[in-house]
Amino acid sequence: MSRPSDIFSTKGDVLTGAVTPLHAVLDQPVVKFQQSPEQPQCRRFQASLFLNVLGLLFAVAKAERDPAFLPDITVGLQIYDSCVSGIRALSSTLVLLSHQLRPTPNFSCGPQQLLLEVVGGITSPESEPMAELLSTYRVPQISHGSQHPQFSNRFQFPSFLRTVSNSAHQPWVLAKILSHFKWTWVGLVGSDNGNFERVEQQLQKEIGGEGGCVALSKRISGLDGSIRSTAGVIAATPAAEVIVCDCYHFHFRLLAEALQERNVAGRTSFSYKPSMLGPRALKLLDGSLILTVHSGIMPSFEDFLLALHPAAYPGDSLMRKLWEELQGCRWSGAGGSTHGASELPNLTATYQAYLAAKALLAAYHNLISCSLGEGPFPGATLFENRKIRFLRKVRFTTSSQEEVFLTKDGEMPAAFDIKNIYILPDKTRQTAIVGHFDFRAPSGKKLLINDKAIVWAEGHLKVPSSICNAKCPVGTRKSTLPEQSKCCYRCLPCPRGEIAMSPDSAACQKCSKDQWPNEQQSQCIPKTLDFLSYGEPLGAALAVGTALLFLPALAILSIFIWHHHTPMVQANNRQLSYILLSSLALCFLCPFMFIGHPGPLICAVHQAGFGVTFTVCVSSVLAKPIVVVVAAFHATRPDTRLRKWAGPVLPSTIPIVCSLVQAALCTLWVARWPPRPVNSTEPGPTVTVKCGEGSLAPFYAMLGYLGFLGLVSLLVAFPAHRLPDTFNEAKHITLSMLVCSCVWVSSIPAHVSARGKDTVAVEVFAILASGGGLMSCLFFPKCNIILLHPEKNTRGQKFGRHHLQTFK
Repeated sequence: MSRPSDIFSTKGDVLTGAVTPLHAVLDQPVVKFQQSPEQPQCRRFQASLFLNVLGLLFAVAKAERDPAFLPDITVGLQIYDSCVSGIRALSSTLVLLSHQLRPTPNFSCGPQQLLLEVVGGITSPESEPMAELLSTYRVPQISHGSQHPQFSNRFQFPSFLRTVSNSAHQPWVLAKILSHFKWTWVGLVGSDNGNFERVEQQLQKEIGGEGGCVALSKRISGLDGSIRSTAGVIAATPAAEVIVCDCYHFHFRLLAEALQERNVAGRTSFSYKPSMLGPRALKLLDGSLILTVHSGIMPSFEDFLLALHPAAYPGDSLMRKLWEELQGCRWSGAGGSTHGASELPNLTATYQAYLAAKALLAAYHNLISCSLGEGPFPGATLFENRKIRFLRKVRFTTSSQEEVFLTKDGEMPAAFDIKNIYILPDKTRQTAIVGHFDFRAPSGKKLLINDKAIVWAEGHLKVPSSICNAKCPVGTRKSTLPEQSKCCYRCLPCPRGEIAMSPDSAACQKCSKDQWPNEQQSQCIPKTLDFLSYGEPLGAALAVGTALLFLPALAILSIFIWHHHTPMVQANNRQLSYILLSSLALCFLCPFMFIGHPGPLICAVHQAGFGVTFTVCVSSVLAKPIVVVVAAFHATRPDTRLRKWAGPVLPSTIPIVCSLVQAALCTLWVARWPPRPVNSTEPGPTVTVKCGEGSLAPFYAMLGYLGFLGLVSLLVAFPAHRLPDTFNEAKHITLSMLVCSCVWVSSIPAHVSARGKDTVAVEVFAILASGGGLMSCLFFPKCNIILLHPEKNTRGQKFGRHHLQTFK
């Protein structure tokens, strides 16, 4: 039962009831069963709680100053103290319904005033018994603080409404805040109040959905061992710098002291859900963030407080206590004016109470302005049902231009303020709003945080890190560790040709074909063009080698022309020698088409030019043993037809015919599938510009034809290598063909395994080596005789008379 000293009331034509805590503690008397038990007493008056009453009073006062709003109707208030107790809240509700201090259920014995609604309670344990009772009588109830999700059930609590959103939204909002600061390794700590288990499950789900993980989760009971155990777990998890705390204020104070003993309190930054935290606990939250229900602006509310005076409420002890606490002095009972007030506490709950009263008055104004059978609910005839329905549809705009309305669940749309608590050097505590979360905002603008306005622990401006391990640098990717949380990982370097542009990359990205990673593998950069150039050592060496082979070929050709009348030159078929030396000189010039930046014209002719020129060389070599064999074994008979073919016609016919076949093949190749410059697609920091083949079929046909001519030359020359020395040029031809075959066969695996411009270098080396082998094997011995042993260059040697007996 309530006492008159626990009631605050004002008179009016209609009545608004409220059940809200004014004192913080309800003392339960000891029952001795020897006399009637005493009534529980409320103790520890809290001015911050009584401010909620002033929020109701302020809303009513503003309504009465508006002549167009509720004309000729005054609203009275009857407010009862719940002492933060569900039992006391239930008894106060019965008092409101029965209009007497000793309530009689189902009877109203006091003045027959219309009870518009009941505002309260501020906590879920208070609101639940009130909602069950008021739903029975269809009396609207608006809570200004209860956030339990169960009250959204309209079938269980049909007359319950609230000016706050239910707490089911808070885990989702917290997960978004943690994701904003990139806190992926956090701890959860909460008081064992029966609600933390549900909150813990929701938080773990939402944090996991944002890519984070819960490093630890502890529930705190009233036992000292539980506090120390929780502090020990936090100290053993140093990487979890951020702790999400949903604790009672005394639990948090004890936990903070235990952490200070372990030298971790100054290092850990707390982000926690709203709870009943006292001033002493708040001092320990240096650099923390608080998520609270959104609190708007009540214009002229401070002027309203300054105008309050105990003299205006004679006999009201609660108003006197509030005035004394705000003014910091005792009320003497004499008149006087208020000169100022001390700093006001948090007005979030006061604002919610103000909205509750304003919503009620707006709904009642709409109700009395609507004729029966009209309006949005024409079928609702029962007055109590009409009050609830009008209250659910209420919509108005506050003086600060905030639109207020209730959702289909009978609650305000979720909106939260993010506050920062920090301690100044002079040990004073400051609280500042640094962010806002509004579900009504468009996507992408729901969460707004001013990072620069946040002051973290010990005055730091840098956001603390709360991750399982250090971030992976650019150029590496995350690799989760077996049997560990997904937030704990190791860093692996990106594979060759891939990059990771940002830290903590989940996967590496491949560069495009024309790009390659930089040294740090943090970005793709254009590949540098590369080709076999004269400016590099390899290209210069090949160019010098080409010149050194071209000049001897010209020198030998000059020697043969100068000594064309000598038996050695005549015996070796000087026309074929001239053709062979000229084609060799041209072959030695072909590498200059392979070295340097390849252009379209060079690419079109360089392979075909070499193929035709080298075909002339090989076909000339083929003609020599054929001439020798035919002349030595068949053309010696005067009556044979081969004699005329072994004359001057045969040596010229073989190179011409063989070269025309190769020329026709190369012409078709260049005309139909011309080779063009191409960029290599091989992985690496450079892109090699080289000539493509155009089509592989004619390219391999050209090489195959060269190989066929070389094989025929070898097969024809080998049987003749045992002839007398005068006719034994076949021995040199056999050796030269063996050298060429070895060079080209060995160049095939080298060409296949080479990359980039090295493939071009292999081709040039094969051209020079095969041409040099032909020149050295065929002409160096002859030049030796012509220049150094002229006594052997005689007609006797030519006809081989000193060998004739041996030959027979």
